[in-house]
Amino acid sequence: MSLSLALNHALSGLKVTSQQAETASTNVANALTPGYARREVIVNEAIAGGQSAGARVVGVERALAGSLDAKRLADGDAANADALSTAATRLADKVGDPGAAGSLATTAADLINSLALAAETPESRAFLDQASRAASDFVGAVNRVAAEAQSLRNEADASISRQVEQINTSLTRIQSLNTQIQTQFLKNEDTSALEDERARLIESVSSSIPVKVAKRPNEQVALYAKNGGQLLDGRVAEIEFSPSATFSAGQTLAIGALSPLTVDGRDIAIGFGGGGGLYDGGALAAAFELRDAILPEVANDLDALAEDAILRTQGLAADATLAPGDAGVFTDAGAAYDPANRTGVALRFALNDAVDISLGGDSSRLRDGVAAVAPGETGNATVLSGLLSALEAPVGAPSGSELTGVRSLTGFVEEASSLLLTSASSRAEEAAFERGRAVALADAVAVEQAVDSDQELARLLVVERAFAANARVVNVVDEMLENLLTL
Repeated sequence: MSLSLALNHALSGLKVTSQQAETASTNVANALTPGYARREVIVNEAIAGGQSAGARVVGVERALAGSLDAKRLADGDAANADALSTAATRLADKVGDPGAAGSLATTAADLINSLALAAETPESRAFLDQASRAASDFVGAVNRVAAEAQSLRNEADASISRQVEQINTSLTRIQSLNTQIQTQFLKNEDTSALEDERARLIESVSSSIPVKVAKRPNEQVALYAKNGGQLLDGRVAEIEFSPSATFSAGQTLAIGALSPLTVDGRDIAIGFGGGGGLYDGGALAAAFELRDAILPEVANDLDALAEDAILRTQGLAADATLAPGDAGVFTDAGAAYDPANRTGVALRFALNDAVDISLGGDSSRLRDGVAAVAPGETGNATVLSGLLSALEAPVGAPSGSELTGVRSLTGFVEEASSLLLTSASSRAEEAAFERGRAVALADAVAVEQAVDSDQELARLLVVERAFAANARVVNVVDEMLENLLTL
């Protein structure tokens, strides 16, 4: 081997070992950095003039876990289940457990019990006041759950807006990184830091829309939703959404009062529970499902419950002060119920001011008649008994809701409570399962991409010896050349 060839081999070895030392040091320094993927220097033989010319660095390769795609999909499914579970839990908290003070079922039972006491002792002002307060508490419980459902719909609409903005920002940045990575790759420069940043952005998109990554030439990537919806492939998809400036119970997607998701100018069906939509599966789909399917259904059931309560007391036959159809003890914002205006009635559900002692009403009107203008006979329990019978009477469930069968008022309240509490329980179980699956896959990815500090330090020792050996060759060649020059 000639001196020049030996020197070339040694110099190329110094370059390679320098890169290996730098990469190993970077691995150790970032061993605990979230999202960091282990690097490895790819070395190949250098050929010059048909002969070996030492070694050369082909590139720096990031460790890629085989389960990374599955982990991204699991992250999206977990975010979806968490969003649905959070909403269901908040509703369940407002409903309360049966038997718990202030719960929806408890206030209904307390109403029946207090009316029964008042009917047994109609001359007791204390029992009449207690019945008025119980009726007010029941109305408040229905209002509270309905208001929470409405608030959750409003929050879901705002969440959609935030997520779309974040997705668009991330996709634009990923496209920019694609371009930068391609440029550096073609220059044979290290692109791993840019790939780390791109991976973090892809992770952020995956929680809203589960992402599948497809490789493209020159280390670029394309992104698609798990069901095939395009997000980025040479260009960024135009994802648009307009949040609602105001929000009311009657606003729905079906009548055009709420914004759909549009991608490249086309309306996209998302979040209707089947999971088969192009962009279904993540937190974005969950927000649409809450806004357009789950919460409107909850609100409809509560409206049916309020409708049932109002109609049971409206124009009560036992109350001679009321004409047929007159607003009774329970009202629609103080008026009689209008079947053509059912939407949102649970929010308007109110105790008649005439018997609401908290608003200056007189609880004796529960005994004497809602529209009584003068006190009646204190021992007459006819109206109270009629009111109690009306609330306890088995009637058919209001149409167009999830309430079923022939039940009393408390029966429908218990059914509505059970539906919401059961939903919260099942959603929580599903969310726990999806979180567990996502954590397990995240752990698997971490193991595959993680830095083993002991291994890296051992590698540094090997690299150090190789560097020293190459440096020794350079020194020896230098000494030999000096000796030749002095001859």
